[in-house]
Amino acid sequence: MKYINFKRFKFSTITKNFNTLRNNFFKFFQFLDLERYDFKKLEKYLNFTRLLKYFNFKNYNLGAITKVLDLKKYRAFPLYLIASIIFFGFIYVTIPMFYSYEKSKISKIICDTKEIECLIAGKINYSFFPSPRIKVKNLKINNIDKKKQELITVQNVAVKLSIKNLLAKKKQLFTKILFEDFKINVDSKNLVKYKNLFNKKNNTIPITFTNGQILFLDKDINDNIAVIYEAKLNLKFKKKSKKILLKGKFLNDDIYIKLENKKSVNKPSTNIILKMSNFNLITKTNLFNFNNKINGDILIKKDKHRFTGIFDYKNNEITINKSNIRNMFWDGKLNGKIKFLPYFKFDLNLDLNSINFTKLYNYFLTLDEKNQKNLFKISKKINGKLGLTADRVYSSYNLVKSFESRINFNNGNIQVDQFLINLGKLGAADMLGSIKNDKKFTNLKYESNVFIDNQKKFLSKFGIYNKETIPSNLFISGNFDLQNIRNTFYEISHGDKLNIEDINFIEQEFNDYMLINGYGNLFRFPKFKEFIKSITSVEN
Repeated sequence: MKYINFKRFKFSTITKNFNTLRNNFFKFFQFLDLERYDFKKLEKYLNFTRLLKYFNFKNYNLGAITKVLDLKKYRAFPLYLIASIIFFGFIYVTIPMFYSYEKSKISKIICDTKEIECLIAGKINYSFFPSPRIKVKNLKINNIDKKKQELITVQNVAVKLSIKNLLAKKKQLFTKILFEDFKINVDSKNLVKYKNLFNKKNNTIPITFTNGQILFLDKDINDNIAVIYEAKLNLKFKKKSKKILLKGKFLNDDIYIKLENKKSVNKPSTNIILKMSNFNLITKTNLFNFNNKINGDILIKKDKHRFTGIFDYKNNEITINKSNIRNMFWDGKLNGKIKFLPYFKFDLNLDLNSINFTKLYNYFLTLDEKNQKNLFKISKKINGKLGLTADRVYSSYNLVKSFESRINFNNGNIQVDQFLINLGKLGAADMLGSIKNDKKFTNLKYESNVFIDNQKKFLSKFGIYNKETIPSNLFISGNFDLQNIRNTFYEISHGDKLNIEDINFIEQEFNDYMLINGYGNLFRFPKFKEFIKSITSVEN
């Protein structure tokens, strides 16, 4: 189609001419070099007093000059100038409407890596409002692999154009890509794949996602495990840095995630910030890539809970070298390994300087009955080992001084390989057991040994004065129903086994004293004291 050739009116040409005129102007004054002239000699030949008479404006009739020019006729000139600029500017930004844009070329602009492909199902057109841009309808971005998984679907896409070279189609510059009404599908088991896409992204054009959803999928169960609503995502790619900024709604809370990757010859780094407003959670992570190994430090803060640590990451495994963990219940150190792929697994040691058991137990009692009963229902995907120790235990009656344990998590079940309890001068106790989880029940089967070193102190602690001696060691085995909150003793012995009648009596007393009010009395020392006194009385 024929149209006015605006190439003749390029702004770059006008700028070039203006620069040339400016340079010539300065060269002219350099040529004059007024310092090399002797103005005193020139004054002899020129009578400046006589010359000034000719510049006396009183000798001239300026009113006659204004009548000839009639400046009132040119009052509308600024209006004509502004209208002309608007008119030619409008023509300049509307000419690209007559161009045709190929889907393949636009797809290549958006998808600039070999890992993904763009499919445009809708129309492509040009719009100059609110700024020059190419609009695309119904875009799909797929991952190029054997399954060709659908990564992103977008209803409206806008590729913004620079004002410069707007008429030269082949020289058009793309300044920003806007995705509106989008949906991103994230496979939770293949997060490394998205990391590789992020690293291979070569396009320096900023990308903004607005008004969309980010779905985290589990392909095994074919369902969503988490969704971020009202998501807004900004991607900025530069030569030496890449930045991702995400805002949205997650679990009825405002979520904010910022990821910035900085390239460096010596030590590339990645900084990650996560915030959740209502949940009062903030996480800061700094990663440093060095010799094919990632070193990092992390801060996690939630209310009065605080965790700081230094770790390494290699081959899908995190090694926590040093860390501090502190909250209202305990303070200590955590170290060990966490592996994410192909399955989540851990081997951790939590060494506590102290634990406030009274506060922890009271917090447990504030939970509703359903959460109390489901406390030990562990996901089958959590597997690993945990070493847990406490150098000091704070409680109201100071019965337990310290403890150490080894616990295994396997396919939703919990195996207690060791649980040693230090009772101070009274003695010690140990326990082995396992928690079996099913849809209908959660049971703790256990075996325990109690060793009494100082019988006099033990009897005094529990207010027993009608006994001179008690067994110095005791073996107990049984089953604790964590759903129905009832205990059953299988065996009680101190060298000789107790008969069934005695065991049934002790079992009934334990359930009446310790479990009559659910978990409310289980760890209350006064109730435990009453129970011990009842089973050691002379009559029984």
